Amino acid sequence: MIKKAMDVRLKVKPLMGILVHSDFWEGPCRGGIREEMTPQAEMARAKKLFEQYQPLFQQLDPWVEVLEPVFVPYDESFVVEEKILQEIERDLPQTDCLMILHQRIPKIERLNKPLISYTHAVSAADTCAYLRSIGREGYYAIDLEELKQCLHRLWVRKALAHTRVLILTAGEAPTWGLLSNIRDLEFIRSQYGVEIIKKPFTDIFPYMDQIADQEALPLTQKLYGGALENKVRPEYLINDVKYYLAVEKMLERYGCNAFSTSCVELCRSRIPQQRKFVPCITHTLLKDQGIPSGCEEDLNALLAMMMLMYTAGRPAFMGNPLYETDEVLSLHHSVPCLQMNGFGTDPMPYSIYPFTGQGFGGKIQIDFAQGKTQKVTLARFDPFGKKLLLKTGDVLSSTYTEAYCSPYYYIQMDDTRRYLHQVMNFGHHQCLVFGDWQEEMKAMAHLLRFEIVEG
Repeated sequence: MIKKAMDVRLKVKPLMGILVHSDFWEGPCRGGIREEMTPQAEMARAKKLFEQYQPLFQQLDPWVEVLEPVFVPYDESFVVEEKILQEIERDLPQTDCLMILHQRIPKIERLNKPLISYTHAVSAADTCAYLRSIGREGYYAIDLEELKQCLHRLWVRKALAHTRVLILTAGEAPTWGLLSNIRDLEFIRSQYGVEIIKKPFTDIFPYMDQIADQEALPLTQKLYGGALENKVRPEYLINDVKYYLAVEKMLERYGCNAFSTSCVELCRSRIPQQRKFVPCITHTLLKDQGIPSGCEEDLNALLAMMMLMYTAGRPAFMGNPLYETDEVLSLHHSVPCLQMNGFGTDPMPYSIYPFTGQGFGGKIQIDFAQGKTQKVTLARFDPFGKKLLLKTGDVLSSTYTEAYCSPYYYIQMDDTRRYLHQVMNFGHHQCLVFGDWQEEMKAMAHLLRFEIVEG
C-alpha cells in the first residue's frame, strides 16, 4: 500500500501556561480584588479556564492530531515543576509543534519545538520575538481561523518531508527534454525534506509484464464508462492502465509517494511504440489520489506541484506556456485531473483522446472552463530550487487536439509578456491549481525559506 504524504497528521501538544501566585500582595505588576488574588482563587480560575479550552481541540482540521493537553501552572519564581515537565516531555518525541494557550511558559525554548502562541498579543509578542531572536520558530494566531492556517502550513511542511519521489530516468544529466531541471538533489532534501529515488526507466516493464488483462480490465472499463467521448480503442487503453498499475507497484516497492518519468528518452527508446502506451493517464490517475506526478523528470514543476497540491487540497495540472496575446497565455499538456475542484469532489466531465496519430496512448481531456472557479494559480521553481515563480489568472476556455499534447487552456492575465520573460529564469512547465493561493504560497515561502518571484 502506498503511504501518501497527504495522509500524515500534524501532532500538536497544547500547553496552557498560567501564573498562580503563592500569596496575596499588590505592587507595580499586580493589582485587583483580594478575594480573587489568593492562591486558591487563582488556581480554581486557572483550572476552569483549562477546561474551557477543551472544545477548541474538536474544532481543528482532521489532519491535526491533538496530543494530551497539559496544564502548566507556575508561581512567581517562574519555575515549572519537574513533574509537569516530565508530563510534557513524555509526548515530546512525537510532537510536531506546541500550542501555547493563555500565557507564556517559562523556558519553553528548552523543548526545541515550533511554537504557536494562541494567547493574548502581549504574551505572544514577547515569546515569539524571543524565540525568533535565538533562531527558533514562534508563530502567533490571533483567532481560530489563523490558528488553522498556521497549523495547515506546518502540516504542508511535514507532508513535504514525508514525500519520496520515484523518478524513472535514462540517467542523462541534464535530461535532453528538460535542460532547466533542478540538479542539486541533496539541496532539495536538506531544504524541503523531499527525497528522490532514481531508477532506470526500463525497470518498470517487468512489472508491466506481470499485470494480466483481467487485472487491468476493471479500471479500463471504469474509465471508458465514465467518459463523455472515447477515441481510444479498449485494446490500446488497457496498455495505459497496465503502465499505471505497474507504477503503483513500483511506488509501493520503493516506499515512494510521488512520481515522474523521462519522456523524450522514453519516447526515443521506441518502447512506447512497441507496447502502444503513453504515461499521460498515469499522471492524471495518481494526482487524483493525492500522489504528485509530473512529466519529464521535471523536479522544478514537481516540487511546485507538491506545494500547490498540499496547500490547496486539490490536484495540479502542469503544461507548456505559450504566448497568445498580451493578456492571454495558453498552457497545454495531457495531464488534467478529474478532481481539479478538490479531493473528494465530484469528478469533472472528461473525454479520452489518443496522444498518437496511430490511435494509441490515452489522454484525459477536461474543459477547465467548467470548474467551480475560473481563478487559477501557476507556479514553478527555478533550476536551483530556491525561487518560486508565482502568477494568477482566469481560465477563459479550453480546446482539444486529436493528437499530441492537449488540452490547451487559455488563461487571462494582466501582462503575458512580462510573465513569459520571467519564465526564462525558471524553465517552461508551469503547474496550475484552481483558486488563488498566492498568500498561502507566500506564507510557505517564509516557512520554508525560499523566494517568491511574482510574474
